Amino acid sequence: MVSRIRLLMLFIYLSMAVLAGRLVQLQVLQNGKYATLARGNHQRTETIPALRGRIFDRNGVILADNRIAVDLYYSGGPVMFERQILEILGLERLPEVEKGKEVVLAANLPDEWVPTLAELSAGQPNLRLEERIERYYPNPIAGPVIGYVQGPTAADLERGYKRGDLVGRAGLEAALEDTLRGRRGLKLVEVNVRGEVVREQVLRPPVPGKDVYLTLDLNLQRAAEKALVEGIVDLNAGRDKLGEPHEKVARGALVALDPTNGEVLAMATAPAYDPNLFTRRPAPAGEIKALQTDPSHPLLNRAVQAYTPGSTFKPVTASALLEKKLVTPQTTYRCLPAITFGGQVRRNWSSRDMGPMTVEEALAYSCNTWFYQAVIEAGPDRVIDVIANRARELGFGKKTGIELAEKTGLVPDRAWKKERFGEPWYPGETLSVAIGQGAVLATPVQIARMLGIVATGGEAPQLHMVRKVGEEVRHVASHRVKGRYWRTLQEGLRKTVTEGTSSFRLKNFPVPTAGKTGTAETPGKKAGYEHAWYMGYGPYPLDGKSQYPPLVAVAFFENAGEGSRVALPAVKKVMQAYWKVPDGQTEEPKKP
Repeated sequence: MVSRIRLLMLFIYLSMAVLAGRLVQLQVLQNGKYATLARGNHQRTETIPALRGRIFDRNGVILADNRIAVDLYYSGGPVMFERQILEILGLERLPEVEKGKEVVLAANLPDEWVPTLAELSAGQPNLRLEERIERYYPNPIAGPVIGYVQGPTAADLERGYKRGDLVGRAGLEAALEDTLRGRRGLKLVEVNVRGEVVREQVLRPPVPGKDVYLTLDLNLQRAAEKALVEGIVDLNAGRDKLGEPHEKVARGALVALDPTNGEVLAMATAPAYDPNLFTRRPAPAGEIKALQTDPSHPLLNRAVQAYTPGSTFKPVTASALLEKKLVTPQTTYRCLPAITFGGQVRRNWSSRDMGPMTVEEALAYSCNTWFYQAVIEAGPDRVIDVIANRARELGFGKKTGIELAEKTGLVPDRAWKKERFGEPWYPGETLSVAIGQGAVLATPVQIARMLGIVATGGEAPQLHMVRKVGEEVRHVASHRVKGRYWRTLQEGLRKTVTEGTSSFRLKNFPVPTAGKTGTAETPGKKAGYEHAWYMGYGPYPLDGKSQYPPLVAVAFFENAGEGSRVALPAVKKVMQAYWKVPDGQTEEPKKP
Protein backbone atom coordinates (compact mmCIF):
# COMPACT_ATOMS: atom_id res chain seq x y z
CA MET A 1 0.00 0.00 0.00
CA VAL A 2 2.84 2.39 0.98
CA SER A 3 4.72 1.59 -2.24
CA ARG A 4 1.66 2.50 -4.31
CA ILE A 5 1.34 5.84 -2.58
CA ARG A 6 5.03 6.55 -3.15
CA LEU A 7 4.66 5.70 -6.86
CA LEU A 8 1.66 8.05 -7.15
CA MET A 9 3.53 10.85 -5.41
CA LEU A 10 6.52 10.30 -7.69
CA PHE A 11 4.27 10.55 -10.76
CA ILE A 12 2.78 13.79 -9.50
CA TYR A 13 6.21 15.30 -8.81
CA LEU A 14 7.46 14.31 -12.27
CA SER A 15 4.39 15.82 -13.94
CA MET A 16 4.87 19.04 -12.05
CA ALA A 17 8.51 19.12 -13.01
CA VAL A 18 7.60 18.71 -16.71
CA LEU A 19 5.05 21.53 -16.50
CA ALA A 20 7.52 23.79 -14.73
CA GLY A 21 10.14 23.04 -17.35
CA ARG A 22 7.69 23.87 -20.14
CA LEU A 23 6.82 27.17 -18.45
CA VAL A 24 10.50 28.04 -18.18
CA GLN A 25 10.95 27.18 -21.85
CA LEU A 26 8.02 29.33 -22.98
CA GLN A 27 8.47 32.28 -20.67
CA VAL A 28 12.27 32.45 -20.47
CA LEU A 29 14.03 30.57 -23.24
CA GLN A 30 11.47 31.34 -26.03
CA ASN A 31 10.16 34.61 -24.66
CA GLY A 32 11.54 36.65 -27.57
CA LYS A 33 9.96 34.41 -30.17
CA TYR A 34 6.42 34.56 -28.77
CA ALA A 35 6.64 38.23 -27.88
CA THR A 36 7.42 38.93 -31.52
CA LEU A 37 4.46 36.82 -32.66
CA ALA A 38 2.17 38.55 -30.18
CA ARG A 39 3.28 41.93 -31.46
CA GLY A 40 2.46 40.71 -34.97
CA ASN A 41 -1.21 40.43 -34.00
CA HIS A 42 -3.14 43.64 -33.46
CA GLN A 43 -6.63 44.68 -32.53
CA ARG A 44 -8.92 47.27 -34.07
CA THR A 45 -12.49 48.35 -33.57
CA GLU A 46 -14.90 48.31 -36.49
CA THR A 47 -18.49 49.46 -36.78
CA ILE A 48 -21.24 47.05 -37.75
CA PRO A 49 -23.75 48.40 -40.29
CA ALA A 50 -27.39 48.55 -39.18
CA LEU A 51 -30.29 47.45 -41.30
CA ARG A 52 -32.48 50.26 -42.59
CA GLY A 53 -36.14 50.07 -41.61
CA ARG A 54 -38.38 48.46 -44.20
CA ILE A 55 -41.36 50.14 -45.85
CA PHE A 56 -44.69 48.33 -46.31
CA ASP A 57 -47.99 49.31 -47.86
CA ARG A 58 -51.16 49.32 -45.74
CA ASN A 59 -51.71 45.58 -46.34
CA GLY A 60 -48.19 44.49 -45.38
CA VAL A 61 -46.82 44.24 -48.93
CA ILE A 62 -43.16 45.19 -48.82
CA LEU A 63 -42.13 48.22 -50.87
CA ALA A 64 -38.55 48.76 -49.65
CA ASP A 65 -36.26 46.09 -48.19
CA ASN A 66 -32.59 45.34 -47.47
CA ARG A 67 -30.20 42.69 -48.66
CA ILE A 68 -26.54 41.91 -48.07
CA ALA A 69 -24.30 42.71 -51.03
CA VAL A 70 -20.62 41.73 -51.29
CA ASP A 71 -18.04 43.82 -53.18
CA LEU A 72 -14.43 42.92 -54.05
CA TYR A 73 -11.94 45.77 -53.49
CA TYR A 74 -8.49 45.99 -55.12
CA SER A 75 -5.73 48.39 -54.02
CA GLY A 76 -3.21 47.75 -56.82
CA GLY A 77 -0.16 45.58 -57.32
CA PRO A 78 0.30 41.89 -58.19
CA VAL A 79 -2.07 39.27 -56.85
CA MET A 80 -1.87 35.54 -56.54
CA PHE A 81 -4.32 33.45 -58.58
CA GLU A 82 -4.80 36.44 -60.90
CA ARG A 83 -5.90 34.34 -63.87
CA GLN A 84 -8.56 32.49 -61.89
CA ILE A 85 -9.90 35.68 -60.31
CA LEU A 86 -10.12 37.53 -63.63
CA GLU A 87 -11.83 34.56 -65.25
CA ILE A 88 -14.50 34.44 -62.51
CA LEU A 89 -15.14 38.16 -62.77
CA GLY A 90 -15.13 38.22 -66.56
CA LEU A 91 -12.31 40.76 -66.70
CA GLU A 92 -9.35 40.89 -69.08
CA ARG A 93 -6.89 42.59 -66.74
CA LEU A 94 -6.54 44.26 -63.38
CA PRO A 95 -7.05 48.04 -63.44
CA GLU A 96 -4.40 50.62 -62.69
CA VAL A 97 -4.82 51.99 -59.16
CA GLU A 98 -3.18 55.05 -57.65
CA LYS A 99 -0.94 54.42 -54.68
CA GLY A 100 -2.91 54.62 -51.45
CA LYS A 101 -6.22 54.23 -53.29
CA GLU A 102 -8.49 51.27 -53.92
CA VAL A 103 -11.22 50.51 -56.42
CA VAL A 104 -14.21 48.21 -56.51
CA LEU A 105 -13.05 45.39 -58.71
CA ALA A 106 -16.54 43.85 -58.75
CA ALA A 107 -19.77 44.88 -57.03
CA ASN A 108 -22.80 42.81 -56.07
CA LEU A 109 -21.02 39.49 -56.34
CA PRO A 110 -23.35 36.55 -56.94
CA ASP A 111 -23.71 34.36 -53.86
CA GLU A 112 -22.09 31.38 -55.60
CA TRP A 113 -18.93 33.37 -56.35
CA VAL A 114 -18.29 34.59 -52.82
CA PRO A 115 -16.80 31.39 -51.23
CA THR A 116 -14.36 30.88 -54.12
CA LEU A 117 -13.23 34.51 -54.19
CA ALA A 118 -12.87 34.52 -50.39
CA GLU A 119 -10.52 31.55 -50.67
CA LEU A 120 -8.51 33.04 -53.56
CA SER A 121 -8.12 36.45 -51.91
CA ALA A 122 -7.31 35.17 -48.41
CA GLY A 123 -4.02 36.52 -47.11
CA GLN A 124 -3.66 39.03 -49.95
CA PRO A 125 -3.52 42.54 -48.48
CA ASN A 126 -4.44 44.19 -51.78
CA LEU A 127 -7.67 42.22 -52.18
CA ARG A 128 -10.55 42.25 -49.76
CA LEU A 129 -14.21 41.32 -49.72
CA GLU A 130 -16.57 43.74 -48.00
CA GLU A 131 -20.20 43.24 -47.10
CA ARG A 132 -22.63 46.12 -47.25
CA ILE A 133 -26.34 46.59 -46.89
CA GLU A 134 -28.12 47.37 -50.13
CA ARG A 135 -31.60 48.87 -50.48
CA TYR A 136 -33.94 47.39 -53.06
CA TYR A 137 -37.57 47.79 -53.99
CA PRO A 138 -39.28 44.49 -54.78
CA ASN A 139 -42.60 46.24 -55.51
CA PRO A 140 -41.45 49.65 -56.71
CA ILE A 141 -43.85 52.55 -56.84
CA ALA A 142 -43.19 55.91 -58.49
CA GLY A 143 -39.65 56.98 -57.63
CA PRO A 144 -40.54 60.60 -56.78
CA VAL A 145 -42.97 59.27 -54.14
CA ILE A 146 -41.03 56.42 -52.50
CA GLY A 147 -37.70 58.16 -53.10
CA TYR A 148 -34.29 56.52 -53.08
CA VAL A 149 -31.11 56.20 -51.00
CA GLN A 150 -27.46 56.84 -51.73
CA GLY A 151 -24.15 56.66 -49.92
CA PRO A 152 -23.16 59.50 -47.60
CA THR A 153 -21.67 62.74 -48.91
CA ALA A 154 -18.85 64.60 -47.19
CA ALA A 155 -21.47 66.64 -45.34
CA ASP A 156 -23.20 63.44 -44.20
CA LEU A 157 -19.92 62.03 -42.89
CA GLU A 158 -19.46 65.16 -40.81
CA ARG A 159 -22.96 64.61 -39.37
CA GLY A 160 -22.07 61.15 -38.10
CA TYR A 161 -22.77 58.87 -41.06
CA LYS A 162 -20.16 56.25 -41.97
CA ARG A 163 -18.96 54.93 -45.28
CA GLY A 164 -21.39 52.24 -46.38
CA ASP A 165 -24.41 53.89 -44.72
CA LEU A 166 -27.54 54.58 -46.74
CA VAL A 167 -29.04 58.06 -46.69
CA GLY A 168 -32.53 58.93 -47.94
CA ARG A 169 -32.27 61.39 -50.80
CA ALA A 170 -35.84 61.96 -52.00
CA GLY A 171 -39.47 61.10 -51.36
CA LEU A 172 -40.46 59.05 -48.33
CA GLU A 173 -36.94 57.65 -47.94
CA ALA A 174 -35.73 61.18 -47.18
CA ALA A 175 -38.81 62.35 -45.28
CA LEU A 176 -38.64 59.35 -42.93
CA GLU A 177 -34.82 59.25 -42.64
CA ASP A 178 -34.74 59.61 -38.86
CA THR A 179 -37.20 56.74 -38.46
CA LEU A 180 -35.72 54.38 -41.05
CA ARG A 181 -32.06 54.93 -40.16
CA GLY A 182 -30.61 52.40 -37.73
CA ARG A 183 -27.73 52.74 -35.27
CA ARG A 184 -24.42 51.09 -36.08
CA GLY A 185 -22.91 48.50 -33.76
CA LEU A 186 -19.28 48.07 -32.70
CA LYS A 187 -16.97 45.05 -32.75
CA LEU A 188 -13.38 44.29 -31.72
CA VAL A 189 -11.36 42.57 -34.46
CA GLU A 190 -7.98 40.85 -33.98
CA VAL A 191 -5.87 40.20 -37.07
CA ASN A 192 -2.49 38.54 -37.54
CA VAL A 193 0.56 39.79 -39.42
CA ARG A 194 -0.89 38.51 -42.71
CA GLY A 195 -4.05 40.59 -42.24
CA GLU A 196 -6.18 37.54 -41.52
CA VAL A 197 -8.91 37.88 -38.92
CA VAL A 198 -8.10 35.75 -35.89
CA ARG A 199 -11.18 36.52 -33.82
CA GLU A 200 -14.03 39.02 -33.50
CA GLN A 201 -15.98 40.20 -30.47
CA VAL A 202 -19.20 42.19 -30.69
CA LEU A 203 -19.01 45.08 -28.23
CA ARG A 204 -22.32 46.70 -29.16
CA PRO A 205 -24.86 45.09 -31.49
CA PRO A 206 -26.37 47.23 -34.26
CA VAL A 207 -29.92 48.54 -33.83
CA PRO A 208 -32.01 48.32 -37.01
CA GLY A 209 -34.19 51.20 -38.14
CA LYS A 210 -37.92 51.05 -37.51
CA ASP A 211 -40.24 49.48 -40.06
CA VAL A 212 -42.85 51.83 -41.51
CA TYR A 213 -46.32 50.88 -42.68
CA LEU A 214 -47.83 53.36 -45.13
CA THR A 215 -51.45 54.25 -45.78
CA LEU A 216 -50.87 53.53 -49.49
CA ASP A 217 -52.66 50.60 -51.11
CA LEU A 218 -50.25 49.05 -53.63
CA ASN A 219 -53.04 47.85 -55.92
CA LEU A 220 -54.67 51.27 -56.04
CA GLN A 221 -51.25 52.91 -56.42
CA ARG A 222 -50.56 50.79 -59.48
CA ALA A 223 -53.97 51.62 -60.91
CA ALA A 224 -53.29 55.33 -60.42
CA GLU A 225 -49.86 55.12 -62.04
CA LYS A 226 -51.29 53.17 -64.96
CA ALA A 227 -54.11 55.71 -65.40
CA LEU A 228 -51.56 58.52 -65.61
CA VAL A 229 -49.48 56.73 -68.22
CA GLU A 230 -52.57 55.87 -70.27
CA GLY A 231 -53.62 59.52 -70.16
CA ILE A 232 -51.24 60.18 -73.05
CA VAL A 233 -53.79 58.58 -75.39
CA ASP A 234 -56.54 61.05 -74.43
CA LEU A 235 -54.06 63.92 -74.41
CA ASN A 236 -52.85 63.21 -77.93
CA ALA A 237 -56.41 62.79 -79.17
CA GLY A 238 -56.84 66.43 -78.23
CA ARG A 239 -53.61 67.31 -80.02
CA ASP A 240 -54.97 65.63 -83.16
CA LYS A 241 -58.07 67.83 -83.10
CA LEU A 242 -55.88 70.91 -82.93
CA GLY A 243 -53.45 69.66 -85.54
CA GLU A 244 -50.66 69.85 -82.98
CA PRO A 245 -47.77 67.39 -82.60
CA HIS A 246 -48.11 64.51 -80.16
CA GLU A 247 -46.53 64.49 -76.71
CA LYS A 248 -44.21 61.62 -75.82
CA VAL A 249 -45.28 61.32 -72.18
CA ALA A 250 -48.06 62.63 -69.98
CA ARG A 251 -46.97 64.92 -67.16
CA GLY A 252 -49.29 64.86 -64.19
CA ALA A 253 -50.31 63.52 -60.81
CA LEU A 254 -53.12 61.54 -59.25
CA VAL A 255 -53.99 61.54 -55.55
CA ALA A 256 -56.55 59.30 -53.86
CA LEU A 257 -57.46 59.48 -50.19
CA ASP A 258 -60.01 58.50 -47.57
CA PRO A 259 -61.67 61.80 -46.62
CA THR A 260 -62.92 60.45 -43.31
CA ASN A 261 -59.48 59.87 -41.78
CA GLY A 262 -57.00 61.67 -44.03
CA GLU A 263 -55.19 58.52 -45.20
CA VAL A 264 -53.56 58.89 -48.62
CA LEU A 265 -54.42 55.69 -50.47
CA ALA A 266 -52.50 56.44 -53.65
CA MET A 267 -50.12 59.12 -54.86
CA ALA A 268 -48.91 58.81 -58.41
CA THR A 269 -46.83 61.16 -60.52
CA ALA A 270 -45.79 61.00 -64.15
CA PRO A 271 -43.38 60.60 -65.71
CA ALA A 272 -41.60 58.68 -62.98
CA TYR A 273 -38.64 56.32 -62.53
CA ASP A 274 -37.79 53.02 -60.87
CA PRO A 275 -36.06 53.77 -57.52
CA ASN A 276 -33.95 50.61 -57.98
CA LEU A 277 -31.97 52.61 -60.54
CA PHE A 278 -30.21 54.50 -57.74
CA THR A 279 -29.28 51.39 -55.74
CA ARG A 280 -27.23 49.69 -58.44
CA ARG A 281 -23.47 49.25 -57.99
CA PRO A 282 -21.72 50.59 -59.91
CA ALA A 283 -24.22 53.41 -60.37
CA PRO A 284 -25.50 53.74 -63.97
CA ALA A 285 -24.23 57.31 -64.36
CA GLY A 286 -25.57 57.64 -67.90
CA GLU A 287 -29.11 56.69 -66.96
CA ILE A 288 -29.11 58.93 -63.88
CA LYS A 289 -27.77 61.85 -65.93
CA ALA A 290 -30.53 61.29 -68.47
CA LEU A 291 -33.13 61.53 -65.69
CA GLN A 292 -31.62 64.72 -64.35
CA THR A 293 -31.60 66.41 -67.77
CA ASP A 294 -34.94 65.09 -69.06
CA PRO A 295 -37.14 68.12 -69.96
CA SER A 296 -40.22 66.31 -68.65
CA HIS A 297 -38.65 66.31 -65.14
CA PRO A 298 -39.27 62.69 -64.06
CA LEU A 299 -37.59 63.39 -60.69
CA LEU A 300 -40.41 65.82 -59.80
CA ASN A 301 -43.35 64.73 -57.66
CA ARG A 302 -46.13 66.73 -59.29
CA ALA A 303 -48.63 65.74 -56.60
CA VAL A 304 -47.02 68.25 -54.24
CA GLN A 305 -46.20 71.00 -56.77
CA ALA A 306 -48.41 74.08 -57.15
CA TYR A 307 -50.36 74.87 -60.33
CA THR A 308 -53.22 77.06 -61.48
CA PRO A 309 -56.32 75.15 -60.24
CA GLY A 310 -58.90 76.46 -62.71
CA SER A 311 -62.50 75.50 -62.07
CA THR A 312 -61.64 73.07 -59.26
CA PHE A 313 -61.33 76.27 -57.20
CA LYS A 314 -64.95 77.32 -57.86
CA PRO A 315 -66.35 75.44 -54.84
CA VAL A 316 -64.09 77.64 -52.69
CA THR A 317 -65.53 80.81 -54.22
CA ALA A 318 -69.06 79.46 -53.93
CA SER A 319 -68.50 78.58 -50.28
CA ALA A 320 -67.05 82.04 -49.53
CA LEU A 321 -70.00 83.83 -51.13
CA LEU A 322 -72.57 81.58 -49.42
CA GLU A 323 -71.06 81.72 -45.94
CA LYS A 324 -70.86 85.54 -46.04
CA LYS A 325 -74.43 85.70 -47.40
CA LEU A 326 -73.27 87.49 -50.53
CA VAL A 327 -75.37 84.95 -52.43
CA THR A 328 -77.96 82.40 -51.33
CA PRO A 329 -78.66 78.93 -52.70
CA GLN A 330 -81.50 80.54 -54.68
CA THR A 331 -79.51 83.44 -56.15
CA THR A 332 -79.85 83.29 -59.92
CA TYR A 333 -77.70 84.76 -62.69
CA ARG A 334 -77.92 84.10 -66.38
CA CYS A 335 -75.05 81.99 -67.70
CA LEU A 336 -74.09 84.32 -70.52
CA PRO A 337 -71.44 83.52 -73.15
CA ALA A 338 -69.52 86.65 -72.05
CA ILE A 339 -69.67 89.80 -69.96
CA THR A 340 -67.74 93.06 -70.14
CA PHE A 341 -66.11 94.44 -67.00
CA GLY A 342 -63.61 97.25 -66.74
CA GLY A 343 -63.42 97.47 -70.50
CA GLN A 344 -62.38 93.81 -70.78
CA VAL A 345 -64.49 91.02 -72.28
CA ARG A 346 -64.58 87.96 -70.04
CA ARG A 347 -65.92 84.83 -71.64
CA ASN A 348 -67.55 81.62 -70.51
CA TRP A 349 -66.24 78.32 -71.87
CA SER A 350 -69.47 77.97 -73.92
CA SER A 351 -70.36 80.39 -76.71
CA ARG A 352 -74.11 80.07 -76.11
CA ASP A 353 -76.46 81.46 -73.52
CA MET A 354 -76.98 78.59 -71.10
CA GLY A 355 -79.90 80.24 -69.29
CA PRO A 356 -80.51 81.17 -65.65
CA MET A 357 -78.59 79.23 -63.02
CA THR A 358 -78.30 78.97 -59.25
CA VAL A 359 -74.98 78.25 -57.56
CA GLU A 360 -75.62 74.50 -57.86
CA GLU A 361 -76.04 74.70 -61.65
CA ALA A 362 -73.11 77.11 -61.90
CA LEU A 363 -70.91 74.45 -60.30
CA ALA A 364 -72.42 71.63 -62.34
CA TYR A 365 -71.95 73.41 -65.66
CA SER A 366 -68.82 75.31 -64.56
CA CYS A 367 -70.28 78.65 -65.61
CA ASN A 368 -67.62 81.35 -65.46
CA THR A 369 -70.00 84.25 -66.04
CA TRP A 370 -72.20 83.25 -63.08
CA PHE A 371 -69.21 83.69 -60.80
CA TYR A 372 -68.21 86.94 -62.51
CA GLN A 373 -71.63 88.45 -61.93
CA ALA A 374 -71.81 87.26 -58.32
CA VAL A 375 -68.42 88.82 -57.55
CA ILE A 376 -69.24 92.08 -59.33
CA GLU A 377 -72.50 92.49 -57.46
CA ALA A 378 -70.82 91.71 -54.10
CA GLY A 379 -67.99 94.17 -54.78
CA PRO A 380 -64.74 92.72 -56.15
CA ASP A 381 -62.52 95.03 -54.06
CA ARG A 382 -63.63 93.49 -50.78
CA VAL A 383 -64.66 90.05 -52.02
CA ILE A 384 -61.06 89.05 -52.76
CA ASP A 385 -60.29 88.95 -49.04
CA VAL A 386 -63.49 86.98 -48.39
CA ILE A 387 -62.45 84.38 -50.98
CA ALA A 388 -58.86 84.30 -49.69
CA ASN A 389 -59.92 83.77 -46.08
CA ARG A 390 -62.28 80.94 -47.03
CA ALA A 391 -59.57 79.36 -49.19
CA ARG A 392 -57.23 79.28 -46.21
CA GLU A 393 -59.93 77.73 -44.03
CA LEU A 394 -60.27 75.02 -46.67
CA GLY A 395 -56.53 74.28 -46.60
CA PHE A 396 -55.07 76.41 -49.38
CA GLY A 397 -51.89 78.44 -48.97
CA LYS A 398 -50.45 76.03 -46.39
CA LYS A 399 -49.13 72.50 -46.09
CA THR A 400 -51.54 69.60 -45.79
CA GLY A 401 -49.40 67.76 -43.23
CA ILE A 402 -48.31 64.81 -45.35
CA GLU A 403 -44.84 63.52 -44.59
CA LEU A 404 -43.39 64.56 -47.97
CA ALA A 405 -41.89 67.95 -48.70
CA GLU A 406 -44.69 69.94 -50.33
CA LYS A 407 -45.33 73.36 -51.81
CA THR A 408 -47.76 75.66 -50.00
CA GLY A 409 -49.30 77.14 -53.13
CA LEU A 410 -50.54 80.73 -53.17
CA VAL A 411 -53.72 82.44 -52.00
CA PRO A 412 -53.53 86.03 -53.31
CA ASP A 413 -55.25 88.98 -51.63
CA ARG A 414 -54.80 92.72 -51.34
CA ALA A 415 -52.14 92.51 -48.62
CA TRP A 416 -50.13 89.94 -50.60
CA LYS A 417 -50.06 92.08 -53.73
CA LYS A 418 -49.12 95.21 -51.82
CA GLU A 419 -46.24 93.39 -50.12
CA ARG A 420 -45.12 91.45 -53.19
CA PHE A 421 -45.41 94.13 -55.88
CA GLY A 422 -46.10 97.36 -54.03
CA GLU A 423 -49.29 97.77 -56.08
CA PRO A 424 -53.00 97.99 -55.26
CA TRP A 425 -55.40 95.17 -56.00
CA TYR A 426 -57.49 95.65 -59.14
CA PRO A 427 -61.16 94.54 -59.26
CA GLY A 428 -60.63 92.51 -62.41
CA GLU A 429 -58.12 90.34 -60.58
CA THR A 430 -60.88 89.16 -58.23
CA LEU A 431 -62.88 87.88 -61.21
CA SER A 432 -59.88 85.81 -62.31
CA VAL A 433 -59.25 84.37 -58.84
CA ALA A 434 -62.95 83.52 -58.45
CA ILE A 435 -62.67 80.93 -61.23
CA GLY A 436 -59.25 79.63 -60.15
CA GLN A 437 -57.18 81.74 -62.52
CA GLY A 438 -54.87 84.68 -61.93
CA ALA A 439 -52.27 84.36 -59.18
CA VAL A 440 -53.92 81.54 -57.22
CA LEU A 441 -51.89 78.30 -57.07
CA ALA A 442 -52.72 74.93 -55.51
CA THR A 443 -51.25 71.44 -55.35
CA PRO A 444 -53.20 68.31 -56.30
CA VAL A 445 -52.91 67.24 -52.65
CA GLN A 446 -54.51 70.51 -51.50
CA ILE A 447 -57.32 70.12 -54.03
CA ALA A 448 -57.94 66.60 -52.69
CA ARG A 449 -58.03 67.85 -49.13
CA MET A 450 -60.48 70.64 -49.99
CA LEU A 451 -62.78 68.20 -51.76
CA GLY A 452 -62.62 65.87 -48.76
CA ILE A 453 -63.69 68.70 -46.44
CA VAL A 454 -66.64 69.55 -48.70
CA ALA A 455 -67.61 65.89 -49.12
CA THR A 456 -67.69 65.22 -45.36
CA GLY A 457 -69.42 68.46 -44.50
CA GLY A 458 -66.47 70.15 -42.81
CA GLU A 459 -64.33 67.31 -41.38
CA ALA A 460 -60.63 68.09 -41.89
CA PRO A 461 -58.30 65.32 -40.67
CA GLN A 462 -54.60 65.90 -41.30
CA LEU A 463 -53.50 64.15 -44.46
CA HIS A 464 -50.84 61.52 -43.84
CA MET A 465 -49.02 58.66 -45.54
CA VAL A 466 -47.61 56.85 -42.48
CA ARG A 467 -50.09 54.52 -40.80
CA LYS A 468 -47.83 52.72 -38.36
CA VAL A 469 -44.19 52.80 -37.18
CA GLY A 470 -43.17 49.41 -35.86
CA GLU A 471 -46.18 48.37 -33.82
CA GLU A 472 -47.12 51.93 -32.91
CA VAL A 473 -50.18 53.20 -34.76
CA ARG A 474 -49.95 56.86 -35.75
CA HIS A 475 -52.77 59.11 -34.60
CA VAL A 476 -53.33 62.37 -36.46
CA ALA A 477 -55.06 65.57 -35.54
CA SER A 478 -58.40 66.60 -37.00
CA HIS A 479 -60.54 69.68 -36.84
CA ARG A 480 -63.83 70.89 -38.19
CA VAL A 481 -64.26 73.70 -40.71
CA LYS A 482 -67.37 75.72 -39.97
CA GLY A 483 -70.00 76.00 -42.67
CA ARG A 484 -73.76 76.05 -43.19
CA TYR A 485 -73.94 75.36 -46.91
CA TRP A 486 -72.05 72.10 -47.37
CA ARG A 487 -75.14 70.43 -48.79
CA THR A 488 -75.49 73.11 -51.48
CA LEU A 489 -71.90 72.56 -52.57
CA GLN A 490 -72.33 68.79 -52.51
CA GLU A 491 -75.48 68.96 -54.63
CA GLY A 492 -73.72 71.18 -57.14
CA LEU A 493 -70.87 68.68 -57.42
CA ARG A 494 -73.36 65.84 -57.71
CA LYS A 495 -75.14 67.60 -60.57
CA THR A 496 -71.78 67.84 -62.35
CA VAL A 497 -72.03 64.06 -62.70
CA THR A 498 -75.76 63.65 -63.28
CA GLU A 499 -76.28 66.47 -65.80
CA GLY A 500 -73.18 68.68 -66.02
CA THR A 501 -69.66 68.63 -67.43
CA SER A 502 -68.76 65.09 -66.39
CA SER A 503 -72.11 63.40 -66.99
CA PHE A 504 -71.08 61.94 -70.34
CA ARG A 505 -68.49 59.76 -68.57
CA LEU A 506 -69.86 59.15 -65.07
CA LYS A 507 -73.66 59.44 -65.25
CA ASN A 508 -74.07 55.68 -65.66
CA PHE A 509 -71.26 54.70 -63.30
CA PRO A 510 -72.70 52.14 -60.85
CA VAL A 511 -71.34 53.95 -57.78
CA PRO A 512 -72.95 57.40 -57.35
CA THR A 513 -70.26 60.08 -57.29
CA ALA A 514 -69.85 63.85 -57.31
CA GLY A 515 -67.07 65.95 -58.78
CA LYS A 516 -65.78 68.92 -60.71
CA THR A 517 -63.90 69.38 -63.97
CA GLY A 518 -61.20 71.99 -64.40
CA THR A 519 -59.45 73.43 -67.44
CA ALA A 520 -56.91 76.01 -66.28
CA GLU A 521 -55.39 78.50 -68.69
CA THR A 522 -51.64 78.89 -68.32
CA PRO A 523 -49.61 81.99 -69.23
CA GLY A 524 -47.94 81.80 -72.63
CA LYS A 525 -49.84 78.68 -73.72
CA LYS A 526 -52.40 78.58 -76.51
CA ALA A 527 -55.79 76.90 -76.48
CA GLY A 528 -55.55 73.15 -76.02
CA TYR A 529 -52.54 73.44 -73.72
CA GLU A 530 -54.43 74.23 -70.51
CA HIS A 531 -53.89 72.26 -67.31
CA ALA A 532 -56.46 69.47 -67.13
CA TRP A 533 -58.08 68.71 -63.76
CA TYR A 534 -60.78 66.49 -62.38
CA MET A 535 -61.70 65.96 -58.75
CA GLY A 536 -64.32 63.44 -57.69
CA TYR A 537 -65.59 61.61 -54.64
CA GLY A 538 -68.03 58.90 -53.71
CA PRO A 539 -70.12 57.15 -52.86
CA TYR A 540 -72.58 60.03 -52.87
CA PRO A 541 -73.64 61.03 -50.29
CA LEU A 542 -70.96 60.19 -47.73
CA ASP A 543 -73.45 59.19 -45.05
CA GLY A 544 -71.94 55.81 -44.14
CA LYS A 545 -74.87 53.87 -45.59
CA SER A 546 -73.21 52.65 -48.77
CA GLN A 547 -71.45 49.32 -49.19
CA TYR A 548 -68.60 51.17 -50.89
CA PRO A 549 -65.79 52.75 -48.84
CA PRO A 550 -65.30 56.53 -49.16
CA LEU A 551 -62.86 57.85 -51.74
CA VAL A 552 -61.63 61.21 -52.99
CA ALA A 553 -59.57 61.22 -56.19
CA VAL A 554 -57.92 64.13 -57.98
CA ALA A 555 -56.15 63.94 -61.34
CA PHE A 556 -53.99 66.65 -62.85
CA PHE A 557 -52.33 66.74 -66.29
CA GLU A 558 -49.94 69.51 -67.20
CA ASN A 559 -50.78 71.39 -70.43
CA ALA A 560 -53.07 68.56 -71.51
CA GLY A 561 -56.22 70.44 -72.56
CA GLU A 562 -59.75 69.82 -71.33
CA GLY A 563 -60.14 68.32 -67.87
CA SER A 564 -63.14 66.27 -68.97
CA ARG A 565 -61.17 64.76 -71.85
CA VAL A 566 -57.95 63.80 -70.05
CA ALA A 567 -58.19 64.02 -66.24
CA LEU A 568 -61.73 62.69 -65.82
CA PRO A 569 -60.99 59.27 -67.43
CA ALA A 570 -57.98 58.84 -65.13
CA VAL A 571 -60.09 59.43 -62.01
CA LYS A 572 -62.76 57.10 -63.33
CA LYS A 573 -60.18 54.30 -63.73
CA VAL A 574 -59.02 54.75 -60.14
CA MET A 575 -62.61 54.71 -58.85
CA GLN A 576 -63.27 51.58 -60.86
CA ALA A 577 -60.18 49.88 -59.40
CA TYR A 578 -60.94 50.92 -55.82
CA TRP A 579 -64.59 49.88 -55.83
CA LYS A 580 -63.88 46.85 -58.06
CA VAL A 581 -66.40 47.88 -60.71
CA PRO A 582 -66.32 45.46 -63.68
CA ASP A 583 -65.57 46.95 -67.11
CA GLY A 584 -69.01 46.04 -68.42
CA GLN A 585 -70.66 48.32 -65.86
CA THR A 586 -68.87 51.53 -66.90
CA GLU A 587 -70.48 52.25 -70.28
CA GLU A 588 -70.61 55.91 -71.13
CA PRO A 589 -73.42 57.86 -72.80
CA LYS A 590 -72.59 60.13 -75.70
CA LYS A 591 -70.91 63.42 -74.85
CA PRO A 592 -73.40 66.32 -75.12
